Amino acid sequence: MLLSSSSKRAAAWIVVLGLCAASSGCGDPLREDAVVRLGDELPGVPAGPLHRAGQPCLVCHDGSTSTPFSVAGTIHLRIDGAQPAASALVHFADGLGNTYRVATNCAGNFFVRPGDYEPAWPLWVRVEREGWTQVMESPVNGDGSCASCHAPAPGPGSAGPIYMIPFEGEPEEAGCP
Repeated sequence: MLLSSSSKRAAAWIVVLGLCAASSGCGDPLREDAVVRLGDELPGVPAGPLHRAGQPCLVCHDGSTSTPFSVAGTIHLRIDGAQPAASALVHFADGLGNTYRVATNCAGNFFVRPGDYEPAWPLWVRVEREGWTQVMESPVNGDGSCASCHAPAPGPGSAGPIYMIPFEGEPEEAGCP
């Protein structure tokens, strides 16, 4: 029996996929590329809740290799993004009216695990800290990694960092351990 070229291609893909599944050596190339583009860890900051401040957390924390997060990000104190906003409260309200609140750590990072809160998109966000409140003007529509839209520099693909105070002048705080 002769196989058509499309049948041969389909059979080849079945073999490749079977080999990948058996060896656990094939992953999502787009995800793997995104992880590589994050770069190395900062010296002196071990992997954990204080690392990679300002980066898109769910690139790694999607549950495939690291602890999964449903929502995660970094809050900065000032508009320049140079200083973390420790102890800020991040409030969420999802499309079904479910709410959740989480505090930032000393790196300004926060994360929510799926077992604690799994938002029904869209998601509205408000951040509070020491009498200051910032409300996100538009809802989040399905990507729980805040830095996907809030990269360090504003531009066509980024609203810039998430910050509490739109001016400089707040006293410097002690850094993380």
